[in-house]
Amino acid sequence: MEGSTVKFVALVLILCCARSSLAAEYTVGDQLGWRPLVKYYSWVRSKSIKLGDTLVFNYDASQGYSVAEVTQFKFIACNATNAKYFDNDGHSSVTLTEPGQHYFMAAGHCADQMVFSVLV
Repeated sequence: MEGSTVKFVALVLILCCARSSLAAEYTVGDQLGWRPLVKYYSWVRSKSIKLGDTLVFNYDASQGYSVAEVTQFKFIACNATNAKYFDNDGHSSVTLTEPGQHYFMAAGHCADQMVFSVLV
């Protein structure tokens, strides 16, 4: 029985490590980065983003751009207050650790189309 437990624990560890090694990193907007007037919905549809993947946002912080992950309600209202995640340093990374719909926006730049959502 003890040998079976050790084998089971080893198998679980191997599967956990294999899953994390399969995680991918996506630069939002690819070479265009996170900036106004990029078609982010087209960009996200062209990717196979999964649980555990990381989204990297590269942007010009001096232009007032930011990254916020918000609720659906805040997303619809273009409101980044009390965001789940917020950063404005020009290089931001968000690892998708929870399944479901994730909503991203640049505070104050919804009219510039700096918004998208992704289902993981």
